Amino acid sequence: GPLYCRYITSHLRVLSSLLRASFHVCKMLRGPLYCRCIIILVYIFGLSYGNFIVKNVQKGSWYYHADLYTMDTMSSISPLFLNISFETDQQIRIRITSKDFSRYEVPYPDSKTYGGQNGTLTEDKLYNVDVTENPFGIKITRSGNGRVVFDTNKHNLIFSDQYLEWGTILPSTMLYGIGEDAGELPRSFDKTHTMWTSGGYYEQGEGKNLYGAHPFYLSYEPDGTATGVLFLTSNAAELSTSSSTSSMYFKSIGGIFDFSVFVGTSAVDAITLYHRRIGTSFMPPVWALGFHLCRWGYNTTAYMKDIMSDMIAADIPVDTHWNDIDYMDENEDFTVSERFAGLTEYVEYLHSLDKKYVMMIDPAIKVSQDPSYRPFSSGVEADVFIRNYTGDIIVGKVWPGLTAFPDFLWSGTEPWWQYWINSIRKSLPFDGVWIDMNEPQSFYDGSTLGCRWSSPVEKPPYYPHVRHTLQWNTLCLEAQQHGYRHYDVHNLYGWSEAHTTRRALKAIMGESQRTFILTRSNFVGSGRWAAHWTGDVSSTWSDLRASIPALINMNMFGITMVGADICGFNGDTTPELCIRWSQLGAFYTFSRNHNTLEAKEQAPTSFGAEVAAIIRSAIVTRYRLLLYLYELMVEAHLAGIPVIQAHFMIPGLVFTPEMNTYAKDQFLWGSHLLVAPVVYEGAKSRTAFFPMGPWYDLFTLEQVKVDKTDQASVSAPLDTIPLFVRGGRIIPLVAESKAMTAEKVLATPQITLHVYSDGEGRSTGTLYADDGNTDFHGNGPDFHRCQFELTPGMLKITPGETRSSQHVKHIQEIIIGGVGGPVSQVLVNGVGVTFSYDSSNRVLTIPKLDLATDKPGKIIFS
Repeated sequence: GPLYCRYITSHLRVLSSLLRASFHVCKMLRGPLYCRCIIILVYIFGLSYGNFIVKNVQKGSWYYHADLYTMDTMSSISPLFLNISFETDQQIRIRITSKDFSRYEVPYPDSKTYGGQNGTLTEDKLYNVDVTENPFGIKITRSGNGRVVFDTNKHNLIFSDQYLEWGTILPSTMLYGIGEDAGELPRSFDKTHTMWTSGGYYEQGEGKNLYGAHPFYLSYEPDGTATGVLFLTSNAAELSTSSSTSSMYFKSIGGIFDFSVFVGTSAVDAITLYHRRIGTSFMPPVWALGFHLCRWGYNTTAYMKDIMSDMIAADIPVDTHWNDIDYMDENEDFTVSERFAGLTEYVEYLHSLDKKYVMMIDPAIKVSQDPSYRPFSSGVEADVFIRNYTGDIIVGKVWPGLTAFPDFLWSGTEPWWQYWINSIRKSLPFDGVWIDMNEPQSFYDGSTLGCRWSSPVEKPPYYPHVRHTLQWNTLCLEAQQHGYRHYDVHNLYGWSEAHTTRRALKAIMGESQRTFILTRSNFVGSGRWAAHWTGDVSSTWSDLRASIPALINMNMFGITMVGADICGFNGDTTPELCIRWSQLGAFYTFSRNHNTLEAKEQAPTSFGAEVAAIIRSAIVTRYRLLLYLYELMVEAHLAGIPVIQAHFMIPGLVFTPEMNTYAKDQFLWGSHLLVAPVVYEGAKSRTAFFPMGPWYDLFTLEQVKVDKTDQASVSAPLDTIPLFVRGGRIIPLVAESKAMTAEKVLATPQITLHVYSDGEGRSTGTLYADDGNTDFHGNGPDFHRCQFELTPGMLKITPGETRSSQHVKHIQEIIIGGVGGPVSQVLVNGVGVTFSYDSSNRVLTIPKLDLATDKPGKIIFS
């Protein structure tokens, strides 16, 4: 197929180089000697093509260093330097670069120092590393079962100035990760995934590069273990799979080889190791976990007020109202249009209701000859803008017209960016920032003047498989970024803008305050600073379904807070589609309804009272579960555990290829709460997958009856989203109330405990509460923590650390599912209490309680 043809073509280019080289060596000869010389040299070069030998080895308990040499100097740089670091018992880093010359490397801030005496390296490593010296290759095996998880021995190593290639054997055909695209999971073989951040239009299809670049994959192994591999590069790169060789091929048009291999005991373990390597996801302010409402096309402050009034009248919870670029004067950053007179007062009104306001700030700054537009003129003075190869400011076109692009990788840009964000916040007291168009996107290809197309930087010898061209809707690759070429750092633009914006907000709002940033473009580690939405999806059932693998993949990439535009961005939605998308979107970690300028209004209240009531029910369910979601977000921030998980991540489950079909269009919060949305038009039921049971209905706690494949058909009328909990978890819920906001829910003292037995009468859970806004760095927030544990016949409450009594909760009711009966008495701290027991569904309900979570408690039932 096409991949084979491209492979052959790239190697024919190399063969052509070998023939030319042989001709120059042999041209002084004549006759038979000439022909024989050509044949011999082509043969020698052919044998050495992609092959290196190892010399000057230095070994230690935590490293392996060596020089790599090749005779194939026509296609590879030689010598190279190899640095293998045994960073922890489960993590290896492999770096290959030029020995004699410096090369571009990703300016990535390491989240932790690993290796040697500073790491967690012991004699009990989960891996063995073997280096073959002639020809060079690396093989990593599991120390327990000997399974090969990374093996380059059968793959050529090419390391030239503008083309790097290597490959490894994959331990399994069940492959996840690699993005950002709108493809399905697990990943297909014989596909190429290109790492090149691209704005423009949203497009479904595996390997079609979208807004982010994540050269990370997870290989799920037959025994339930998993290996993650990061190829850290910001150059245009490809990760291609081959079914014939069971291999992954890595190609890049610059930089170095920098691999991290994570040998996990499970899928979640491998992902957690990766997150700790790149930096765990940021902890959002609690209000960001509420429901958000936005559109491009509000046009006036009055329009926004009317929409919010309708939401309040319908008592639909909404935490945050947003503005797209409408609020700007002529779409220029750091301005407010006259059409939005009274916007400041409206934001203050939102704050009086415990609601928040987020607005968009695009990176591109209008090129203006008017000195009164200081964002541009001051940027010129501070030299913050990216320049072309001639040294002039490179000019593109975005919403305000001709624009310049700040260089967020340069430290000198930060004070300028901070100043202008602060200037607009003084008049418009926003709570979070939305950064868009930051791939970076332009409406010109390269610049207003085009690019220098004769340059090998603009047309590299190997051209990656991108949508359109490398310069499509972005900047020229020769553009200069204060010591970097855009050729090398294009994929870092949104990543660096998010980082700079976070630092600016910290300086403005206070270092102890959590920040909220939403970014479109993203890269390895973007989740440390920002949330992400999946871009310009359309109001179609297909795009609704495509959002589910996107959620799972982004959580694997360490971007915990993610969601699609609920009801769709482009085009007009329908009442049924908006209901089903709102039900699904209520379980996005980032839950926002947003649509485009030309589309009809799609706020929950825009379809009439009946539709509004159904959507309200889904959103209220999110708020009732917010304490559980909040706990998961804390775990993600502190420990690197993904919030949104897939079935193959369930602990103890050995996931098989046929289970991929069973688990389609479903996901979990954590490893226990199953979300099984309706994703097809007209459907009133669906089949869901319930492995490693028992499983219970979230609210009734009735046990799910499954067939021999652990599947069951579940009812899902239009007003219902199927939600289930796997036994072994205790979940705190709050009661529904008027005017719910996330801050109010977190502060609510009264809770109910839902206890889902694992079938052996056991279950555990955690309650965590704090002020919802103080960052975890430094002293961290004042908080309260409590542990719950169910054993046969007893539920135990064990208070944890309490830094503030205001976060203590009071348990009003306990409902336990999976209780074998009959139950004749219930004692709470030794005192008999009222209870009810449903023997047919094996559900025990204990009402009328008031158990403080800062005091030990014991509930005994028999």
